[in-house]
Amino acid sequence: MKSSALAHPNIALIKYWGRSTNQPSYLNIPTNDSISMTKETIPNANSEIELITQTTIEFSESYNEDTGFLQTEGGDIQFNEVQMERIKKVVDALRASAKVDLKFKMISKNMFPTAAGLASSASAFAALATCASDALNLGLNKRELSMYARLGSGSASRSIHGGFVRWNKGDSHETSFAEQICECNEFNIAAIIALINRGKKEVSSDVGINYAHTSIFNPVKIKKSEEQAIEVLKAIREDDFRTVGSISEKNCLYMHSVMMTSDPPLFYWNPNTLKVIRQVVNTRRQFFQNHDLIKKGIQEKGKKGLECYFTVDAGPNIHCLCRNEDIEKTANMLCEIGISETDMVRVRPSVEGSRVVKEHLF
Repeated sequence: MKSSALAHPNIALIKYWGRSTNQPSYLNIPTNDSISMTKETIPNANSEIELITQTTIEFSESYNEDTGFLQTEGGDIQFNEVQMERIKKVVDALRASAKVDLKFKMISKNMFPTAAGLASSASAFAALATCASDALNLGLNKRELSMYARLGSGSASRSIHGGFVRWNKGDSHETSFAEQICECNEFNIAAIIALINRGKKEVSSDVGINYAHTSIFNPVKIKKSEEQAIEVLKAIREDDFRTVGSISEKNCLYMHSVMMTSDPPLFYWNPNTLKVIRQVVNTRRQFFQNHDLIKKGIQEKGKKGLECYFTVDAGPNIHCLCRNEDIEKTANMLCEIGISETDMVRVRPSVEGSRVVKEHLF
């Protein structure tokens, strides 16, 4: 009873930040629908980072207790009690469904920085739900897998699918699930992640999200996010990059406004985060000013500026959203303010979501 799986992280275009107070907190039922892009590193993009988590799990009578490890270059690190509680939320539910009480050993490996605001928990719990359900021979479909992955990390429900994904908030375990909006090649978008800080953030998303309700802006954020989810869903299906980018940027600012005004306040950005944000905004402003001058016949066609947008999850690192054909222009824009090539990760929508693989970590 052993299986391994791969999964990719995702970047939320409409964010998940806050659990429903009408349901048990362990279910991770969100306060609003969210929209995301499951992301993978563009091949041959000269990046040392690959946006993949691999997990192997084995159930056996030879194990006397449940154990889990994170595989790193320096050796395997055993998960602590709090981390194992999150892991067992997923595995216990799957064991109950399979009517199995065998203990397990699990090893997980991230090919990118862990707990740095790059959604490593999303890919980790998506991979865990996928390989654990396979090892237990449950035969779950993608919708069902997204429900179990959600128990470990809300955003993990979205990483079960590739391409573009909607997480329906629902009002119960059975009705809160993720579904694919469209596949990777049906909406023209790419991104460069500017790695501002690869270190572990001081306050994890799983902890920080508990403070959302203390912000006076949270009710407004929830209401606007519900409206924006509908708008972005429509824009993705119509390949409307401008609408997706502008709304995603606003939604990001709503979420961070809630974070900064929570009790205690959460400040995930640092000065370099703001430096990149200002560069994106100024470059886009130049693009539209140039575009307007061309339309008025005042200026000949040129290549000034760039249409790009930013979004930031719970961390300092920034996703600069652009069209596929503009990804190198976006890289040049970041180089202008001192972001090195080694601190850029070029990404695109992933072809696949989580999936079982034959290679094991132990």
